[in-house]
Amino acid sequence: MDKIARAFVALVFSLMCAVPAFAGIADGPLPVLVAGQATLHLYSVPGVIAGGDFGTYFSCTSTDTATMQVGVEVFGSGGGGPVNDATATSLSVPPGATVIFGTSASAEFSINISLGVGGLSKGSARILATSKKLACTAFIADRFNAPPTSMVHLDIISKVKQKGD
Repeated sequence: MDKIARAFVALVFSLMCAVPAFAGIADGPLPVLVAGQATLHLYSVPGVIAGGDFGTYFSCTSTDTATMQVGVEVFGSGGGGPVNDATATSLSVPPGATVIFGTSASAEFSINISLGVGGLSKGSARILATSKKLACTAFIADRFNAPPTSMVHLDIISKVKQKGD
C-alpha cells in the first residue's frame, strides 16, 4: 500500500508541475523564412475562412528598399499549431512589389500562391516577414464568381494588440 500511495503522490505532483503546451497565433514558435534572418510577426488577422464559396486573401506591399521574404501562417478555430507551412508558401517580395496570398484560387483576380489550408471556418492568421516595412490588407471574397458577389474586409491588428488595448 505504501508503494501505491507514493506512486500516486508522484503522479499527482508530476501532473501539477507539467508545463502547458502552447502553440497558436500569439505564442507558437515563428518559422524560419530565410536561414540567418529573423522572422518577424508583423500582423494578426482574425476571421479567416476557407471553404464553400469563400476564400481569404492577404495582399501585401513592400515599402522597403531591399527584397524581403513574406509568409502567412493560418491557424484553425481551436488554436494549436498552424494548418499550413508558411516557409514553403512564403514569397520573395522586391521593393515596392505587391503579392497576394490566398486560401484558394479566385475567379476574379490572380493570387501569387495558395496557402493550401483546405476547409476552415473561424480561423486566424499571422503575417510574417523578414522586414518591418510591409503594408497588408486582408479580405474574404467569393472564390467562384467574377466579379465576386460578396467581399468583406478583415481587420488586421499589430501582432496581438488591437486598437483600444
